[in-house]
Amino acid sequence: MITQEDKSLSILFARLDDLYRSADQGLLGSTSFLSPRELHFSRIHLLGSADADRVLEWGGYADAERKRIYILPEYMIGASCEDFSQYGFEDDISAVEVFGSGYRKLSHRDFLGSVLGLGLSRDVVGDILLYDGETPRAYIICDRAVATFICENLSKVGSDTVRAKVVDVGEIEAPERKFLHISDTVASARLDGVISALLSVSRERAKQMVVSGVVEVDYEICERPDRTLVPPSIITVRGFGKFRVNSLCDKTKKGRLRLDADKYV
Repeated sequence: MITQEDKSLSILFARLDDLYRSADQGLLGSTSFLSPRELHFSRIHLLGSADADRVLEWGGYADAERKRIYILPEYMIGASCEDFSQYGFEDDISAVEVFGSGYRKLSHRDFLGSVLGLGLSRDVVGDILLYDGETPRAYIICDRAVATFICENLSKVGSDTVRAKVVDVGEIEAPERKFLHISDTVASARLDGVISALLSVSRERAKQMVVSGVVEVDYEICERPDRTLVPPSIITVRGFGKFRVNSLCDKTKKGRLRLDADKYV
């Protein structure tokens, strides 16, 4: 049975193949903004079709989670997005800076919901960066073609009145990514045992989560509780969040493994 996810990936792979053929003809093109999961599968797909130095990922700032993939023509190998104009192409990523009134604290969900409420699709919007302070503000990374539209139409986020302006992505200083550090011990590197420690739930509950298909390892669903986890790994548990497992090593005197991990917050 072909799932909707399979169809979506097939469409994405076809787009990547089109970009590669266009690059062979001297043209530069890009995907829309891809999620970390889509990026993961795109990298696997491109391993068999593109030279590594012809593939460029960029999301508007260093360490962006949502990025675009560009396939470079041979004459552009080594170029960055900042160099596109030298070859007659435009950097197609922009940003909208949004200021709240301070009436209430605004979340990522508030900003994303308000932007999508304008009728835009998720793939034209990259990361949304939030900044704490007396005057709450955020940067919405987006397709350059919709930046002005967002600026002119985004007047409310949540229940707060906001004002917005288009800015160059080069002006953005990304806030430090926040993590909650997790340190524990586990009997082995089995996936269900690691999930149990990460979520502070019983081993049986963790096993049920894995079997039910709500756990992803490096963006791929894993339904095997006995899978041996090899760090570094990204684990996502639907409804519980995303975790980065850094290491599983340094056995204790009782033979247990020390778990070092971070939860994205």
